[in-house]
Amino acid sequence: MSNETGHKQDLQYSIDAIEKIRLSVLPKLISGNILNNQIPDNEINKFLDRDSGFDYFRENEHGLQGIASRVQFDDCFNSFTIRLERDSGNKTEFEKRNYSIEHGYMYPEFTMQSYFDNRTDFNLISIAIIKTIDLFNHYKLFKEDFITKASKNATFLSVHWNYLKNLRIKVYKEAEKENYSEEPF
Repeated sequence: MSNETGHKQDLQYSIDAIEKIRLSVLPKLISGNILNNQIPDNEINKFLDRDSGFDYFRENEHGLQGIASRVQFDDCFNSFTIRLERDSGNKTEFEKRNYSIEHGYMYPEFTMQSYFDNRTDFNLISIAIIKTIDLFNHYKLFKEDFITKASKNATFLSVHWNYLKNLRIKVYKEAEKENYSEEPF
């Protein structure tokens, strides 16, 4: 399987997983209508996704806000991960978001990380959402809370959700769903 084919398949798995919880779980974390921006063959959507990291939009009575989404399967780490470096040298989410925040360019208002059991059943294990600016400011102030993880083609920054409890973060765990009572963003 080529890298492009593998990327398209991974993207479809992520879309399918989020779609499964879009109407049931996401409204508990973020109000409004959640719209998928990961639509192939649409130049504007590709630009917003590739260059600014908009995977989804939240539409509510006040307007539109972007959401960056990372979906992982099998293992659940209850952490946000941000791609720090790529072996290819291409710009990463970390570089693009950091630059956009510091220079006034568009970036997603929210960052969402979710964990699902597998790529077949798409059963949610846990999901969290945070304001992107809060996540990046936390990194600037508390780098020691973040660890670096290497994969086969990239290096990621990772921060466990427990380190972010003093920030406005919404965490939903399927095993504890009966106890969830927070107001959504």
